[in-house]
Amino acid sequence: MLSAALFFAIVSSGVLAQNNDWTKPCLDGECFWDIPASANVSGTMRVWGAPTAISDITTAAGWTILNCDPNALAQDIRLVCTGAASDCDHLFQGGATDTLVRLPTSCGASPFARVTRTWVHADQSLPANVARQLARRDDPAVVQGVAVDTNFDEADPVNGDVNVAISGTTVPGQTGNLTVTPPPAAPARRSRFQKRGLFSFIEDQFKKFNSFDSNVTKSLPPIDVDKSFPLFSQSISCPAPAVSASVSASVDAKAHAVISLGMSAVGKIIPPSLSEFGVFVGLDADLSGSMQLTGSATGSIDTGLIDVFSAGIPGLDFPGILTIGPTFKIQAQATATLDVNVDAKVVLAYHVENAKLFFPKSDSLTSGGTFNPADSPLSLSVAPSVASKGVVSAHVIPRLDLGVSGLAGTASATVFLTLDASASMTLSLDANATAGVSTTDPAAASANVNGCIDVGAGLAVTAGASADFFGLFDPNTKVNLFTKNFDLFKKCLGASTPARRDIVMLESSLTRRADLGCPAAIANLFKAVDEAVPAASIVGV
Repeated sequence: MLSAALFFAIVSSGVLAQNNDWTKPCLDGECFWDIPASANVSGTMRVWGAPTAISDITTAAGWTILNCDPNALAQDIRLVCTGAASDCDHLFQGGATDTLVRLPTSCGASPFARVTRTWVHADQSLPANVARQLARRDDPAVVQGVAVDTNFDEADPVNGDVNVAISGTTVPGQTGNLTVTPPPAAPARRSRFQKRGLFSFIEDQFKKFNSFDSNVTKSLPPIDVDKSFPLFSQSISCPAPAVSASVSASVDAKAHAVISLGMSAVGKIIPPSLSEFGVFVGLDADLSGSMQLTGSATGSIDTGLIDVFSAGIPGLDFPGILTIGPTFKIQAQATATLDVNVDAKVVLAYHVENAKLFFPKSDSLTSGGTFNPADSPLSLSVAPSVASKGVVSAHVIPRLDLGVSGLAGTASATVFLTLDASASMTLSLDANATAGVSTTDPAAASANVNGCIDVGAGLAVTAGASADFFGLFDPNTKVNLFTKNFDLFKKCLGASTPARRDIVMLESSLTRRADLGCPAAIANLFKAVDEAVPAASIVGV
């Protein structure tokens, strides 16, 4: 494990120089690799260890690659020494097997791989240009075979451990010049979730991410969504005079979001482990969703939590070492207990400004931001001359999933950030209730409703993880950015029914459910199952 003396040198200009130099060989126990500028993100990786634990098979180290698959993590490579023999011999010092080697950009999917074996290749043929280059040498050229892979958990650290430090962000031009100093002696490993030291490498990275120019981050390409999605549609056959009764739900989702990401990690490639890890998310967004629920049947429904939109966004990839693949989603859920004809629509809208997540929890910085509700109008109509104790609940949930994979899949997890916008309506109406209730026209509500209507909304912004990741976080790790409930509308009219003050927040279900019946005035009841929702059951009441 690395001590708290780790640090990150930040250039005062804010636009940092890259470290990797393809003209210099990695023969002294240290090597760098930068994410290519063409990826439109920034990232630097440093590996270091004993000189015999790290080597190089690029042109800078004297090697010419003859055959290599640019997309493979595990393969056999043909290569020949065309440079200084002393540079090429470095690969075999202490034994080539289980040595970490730097690969050229045109060879292999990962910038680093471990050597599993070497041999004199059966194919000693050379391209004409390479043969001419070697013709002037006294010693005949020998074409080598080198087998490599990224199964770092199978490596024997006989030549010493290989350390790694990584920092990257989706904001171009913001990382580089990575300096991580190993301690004189490795202390005992920290216990799970132990508080990091004052000079923690991850804390330094969090502070750097937190200092990004907001004008730069807000200029990143946005995510724009404006679509309508059906959530649920269910019907039941009923006798005359009614032909059928039904319930349906749909959502209109709108989002304009700008997301910035940052990630840092420290650990070992051989043997594979991470001792520190942190991810940063910055978010500015305008989010809204309107939920429409129409029902002429009695009973209850639960659409379950449904992905209504999903799109991948730029992430960070240090191939074979550490990868973060983000996905932006919008989820929705409608639940209801109905005993009257109902037609309800609620709009959930929020403005998010300068929201920041530091995960796992930072020692010195607080996750949070500004979350303001926009206008959230409600319209509701119910069947006349009936009593009702109905409940309707709606959730529209923008979500960012960060799929994290470390050290060639040795550990993986999803870090997620959810903005759960919810609203609930509780009806307590007597037998004289009539149609036409609107929060946009309280006077009309006063004239027509005999009973109580209670409407609440809430926003919960939280982060968590799906699995254990090298003991640094697990599903019990939670970060709360914002939680608040809002009273949108509450009115009791006519009879002296006590006012309802509660806000009903129904828990999300993982399965769709419908338990519907024909209107109560109909004597003969039927059962049916809508083939579009195989898991649903419809029960007459």
